[in-house]
Amino acid sequence: MEQKRKVVIYSLFLSFLFLLIGTKSSPIYPINDWVDANAFFTMGKGLMNGLVPFKDLFEQKGPILYFIYGIGYLISNRTFFGIYLIEVLSFTLSLIYFYKILKLYEREKQFYPAAPFLLAILLTMPSFTHGGGCEEIMLPCFFISFYHFLYLIKDKNYLKEGTKIYFYEGILVGIILWTKFILLGFWIGWVFFIGILLVISKQYKKIFSIIFAYLFGMILVTIPILSYFWITGALVDLLDTYFYLNIFIYPASESLIPFLDRLILLGKIFCENMNINSIYMFTLIIGLIAFLRDKKVIKRWMKLGIVILFLFTFFFNYIGLKSHLYYFFVLSPFVILFGIFVANLCEKVKMPNKYFTLFLIPILWIFVYALNPNTYFIGTKKESLAQYQFADIMNKEKNPTMLYYGNIDGGFYTIADILPTEKYFEKANIEYSAFPEMEDSQNKVIQEGKVDFIIMRVKEERDSNLIVVPYLYRNYKIVKEVSQRFEEIDFKYILFQKRSSL
Repeated sequence: MEQKRKVVIYSLFLSFLFLLIGTKSSPIYPINDWVDANAFFTMGKGLMNGLVPFKDLFEQKGPILYFIYGIGYLISNRTFFGIYLIEVLSFTLSLIYFYKILKLYEREKQFYPAAPFLLAILLTMPSFTHGGGCEEIMLPCFFISFYHFLYLIKDKNYLKEGTKIYFYEGILVGIILWTKFILLGFWIGWVFFIGILLVISKQYKKIFSIIFAYLFGMILVTIPILSYFWITGALVDLLDTYFYLNIFIYPASESLIPFLDRLILLGKIFCENMNINSIYMFTLIIGLIAFLRDKKVIKRWMKLGIVILFLFTFFFNYIGLKSHLYYFFVLSPFVILFGIFVANLCEKVKMPNKYFTLFLIPILWIFVYALNPNTYFIGTKKESLAQYQFADIMNKEKNPTMLYYGNIDGGFYTIADILPTEKYFEKANIEYSAFPEMEDSQNKVIQEGKVDFIIMRVKEERDSNLIVVPYLYRNYKIVKEVSQRFEEIDFKYILFQKRSSL
């Protein structure tokens, strides 16, 4: 029990320390300006204030993510401090299961020096982006399933183990299904390989009991979600937006590409992302080679399961051929292989673990500070940012309403603590030809002067008085402009206020 407590406290300490500089959700940052994270926050805020996802507010991720962000909103309604605590919890749970993985191979004593290496690699991946991403918050699900997978194939435990693990896996799959179903590639590979092992072993009766336990776990997660949307009259909205739109509308332009060409493009996407995440690539190769060569780990042919997990995870994540920078973080759990390599290496270091660890932590913390993609933003003054300047203006009005036009949520709803009054409170990355309703609805808001403020983001060089949006200048006037850099691009944020004559 004492050892478990030490592992939990140490994991919590490391996560708190490294995420303090690693994520923009941290209190030392002026704001998390990532558009996706702010969209999730606004959805969570709406959920906690009685608005129904997909019916009253439009966004594309799953309801579990909005519920998690809603908890963050309840902790701190104008900042990402609550999300920071959730991120800390996510990494803490992931490290605890990394410890359990090392324990499988009798390397648990090396957890203390190996854990900060794991965090350093994760937090220096460019695909970590700003912090608060879906892939990051779901990280514990991947680590837990990774542990279950390695446990089952080690010493052929899939022959000895009952259905409990598969029930837990069903719960994890249910969580992922209702958070971001495209991440399920990892679990499809998991089921595929373990299923093959069971069939080869002629465990036919056991397979049926496993399927039942797996489905039971999924159903336990699914029932309360479907019940909520049924009670609120939004079940059709859920299925139409979360599944139909994401599967058939969002990747519409790529859906007609032939299979062979699709594979070539997937290979190109893989190479480009591995090149961008070069430190991860280097450590992955080292970890994978060391794992596959280690005769003490598991039988050689069973190591094929790790390769299958990796390929399935990548393939299903990019099957729609969409490639945003943060997508690649779904492959971050495979850094576990490098963590095992580090643990094995640490056994050869004569210095006692506690002294070696005390030496490593500050070195790796500095390493993260130097190479993390977010640390440039530390020290930025809040008053210099458009989000705070616009909030000061809007909050002078009683119960102000606003619309963020033409782009994904820029954090203005968050900082001003304004609840959207329009379903399309932002513009998601969907082509107009595929889904015109979103842009048409936003244009109608401007035409009818339905909100007090309109906020737009345009390229820095663009003339603010020449924006082509019907009825914009007739119904609204410019009251503030702020130049601000986001993701290495110079933008100009413009605040429009409704004319008093309306």
